[in-house]
Amino acid sequence: MKKPIYIIVILIVFLAGICTVMAEAPSIDEGSCILIDSKTGQVLFEKNSDAKGLYPASTTKIMTAVIALEKGELDSMMTASQAAIYDIGKDGSNIGIMAGEQMSLENLLKALLISSANETGNIIAENICSTKQEFVDLMNQKAKELGAVNTNFINPCGAHESDHYTTAADFAKIAQYAMTFPKFREIVEMVDYQLPPTNKHETWPVLATTNKLMQLDNNSQDFTIIGIKTGYTGPAGHNLVSAAVNQDGMELISVIMNIKNPGSQANVKQYTKELLAYGFSNFSLVTLRADSQEFRSVPVADALDETQLELVTQGEVKYIMPNDTTKWNLKENVQIRDDIVAPVNKGDLLGYIEYQNNGITIGKVNLIASRQVEMKPQAKIQNEFESFWESNILLYIFLTLIMAIISFLLLRLVLRTVSRRIRARRR
Repeated sequence: MKKPIYIIVILIVFLAGICTVMAEAPSIDEGSCILIDSKTGQVLFEKNSDAKGLYPASTTKIMTAVIALEKGELDSMMTASQAAIYDIGKDGSNIGIMAGEQMSLENLLKALLISSANETGNIIAENICSTKQEFVDLMNQKAKELGAVNTNFINPCGAHESDHYTTAADFAKIAQYAMTFPKFREIVEMVDYQLPPTNKHETWPVLATTNKLMQLDNNSQDFTIIGIKTGYTGPAGHNLVSAAVNQDGMELISVIMNIKNPGSQANVKQYTKELLAYGFSNFSLVTLRADSQEFRSVPVADALDETQLELVTQGEVKYIMPNDTTKWNLKENVQIRDDIVAPVNKGDLLGYIEYQNNGITIGKVNLIASRQVEMKPQAKIQNEFESFWESNILLYIFLTLIMAIISFLLLRLVLRTVSRRIRARRR
């Protein structure tokens, strides 16, 4: 019987060795990169992600879209100015919108995010705000609110300017926020689109995404690319912000910036694939505590039945954890009321569980009563009496004062009567 056990142990060790090989970090030897959990912002891998002064190029349009979705209406019609058409930077990408052309915000966003048309960023800015600068100010304000403190925008389209800069870590935060907008997610997942006719164009050619990763055969990998945005200028190099999800619903965001080595256009895509593959191979979405799960039984004072009350969880805690459990550093902080007294209603909040990993709070679930607990009769009578007394204590005080005054007056009357009789006898 021992031999099969030895074989199993050997297999486990062998498989562990394979996992260790898979766990090697991506070989990104250029630029800056970061990989985060799309839901929590947890950093799974980074290299030079806080390097300052990088140029975002057209990834700028992610923030442009954020402000547009926050401040604008998708069906509102916007008119292109001549300045918006011209101010697209040297060799700036465009789709040939004409001055005076009218398009809805939704269609402008599609041209902005899918085809990376520079003029659309300017048109959106000029129509949502009274000036383009006012719109850019909103972009910078939002960046600071998101914690992207090393980012500064000068224009809404990403045309190169020396004071238009960011970091990979900052753009991970911006992309994470952008992906909370359903319309943004819908647009960046499109591989092509057809614009409707306008007052200047009877027809448009089918416009394809600039993100060639979207055209990958997703059956050949363990995850699906779902956006987000490319960016390139000479000074910026090749940038690529990407989001991907696996069959378990784990969603990651990668940011690759400042790739200028030979073959950089192909390399930025390869680095992205390596970075995402690393994340999905070495981390998993773990349910640390499920919803409606029995947690612990607790005594209830004055309960009709003397059985203990089961506490169950309300909500769940899911977190991306390393597949190597030796890297876990979880702590479970349990807080339960120590004065639980009947009656208790089903669903009453009686405590909570807080989870921390490496000292950072990663989730919390409430502990609630799984059933109703009635109070035993003796305790109920006593409780009602005490409640009645507490609710009528002012009345009792008032009545006591009245009785004291009446007693005082009666006593005074009696004393006067007695005094008169004594004086009468003496006469």
